[in-house]
Amino acid sequence: MKRMFSEVEMVRDVTICAKHLKGQSPPHHQILNRLLQDLIYEKACKEHGFYLGITALESIGNSKNNNDDNHQAELLTFPVSFTCRTFLPSRGDILQGVVRKVLWSGGARGVLIHCGPLRYAYLSRMKMPDYHFVQPETESEEEETPYFQRDDLTKISVGVIVRFAVLCHRFKEYSDKRRLDVYVLASVEGDDTLGPISLAGSERPCM
Repeated sequence: MKRMFSEVEMVRDVTICAKHLKGQSPPHHQILNRLLQDLIYEKACKEHGFYLGITALESIGNSKNNNDDNHQAELLTFPVSFTCRTFLPSRGDILQGVVRKVLWSGGARGVLIHCGPLRYAYLSRMKMPDYHFVQPETESEEEETPYFQRDDLTKISVGVIVRFAVLCHRFKEYSDKRRLDVYVLASVEGDDTLGPISLAGSERPCM
């Protein structure tokens, strides 16, 4: 069974402007900073999931550039070996996150949950069968946004922390083919330990 969090050894080519290596900072600091920027932008990969952070820098090789062209000479490429902590939720994993949006339009019926770098954990109404949708009738009600509620008045609404099981994940590739995101289908069905825990920043259960 694949672990949700991993320490992965990676080797990547890092390209940087030659003029950036002539500043006050040591060259390896500039190369490492470029690598961090690349990982932040790319966000995730299909093999390992989200990039959480570099935990060890193993080595920086010599520049691969052997081109006399002036334009090419302005960009230098270095092979970098490092260890990265990654996060990829898979079927059966238990997570908890904060409800950021209640969806009840078009074909969407459920809530979106944020959990760390995971911004798209979708909990469908079909996977919380004991809950029914509530649309507040007036703005004077305590809940000004729609929510889902059980017969015992337990609510799943914006700002509530929910413990959920992962059903599956899929990847979304952006148009430039470099940036990747991870989407998850969630469930609170069939396990009494799953469901709302409390309001974010609060110790009280969500009732």
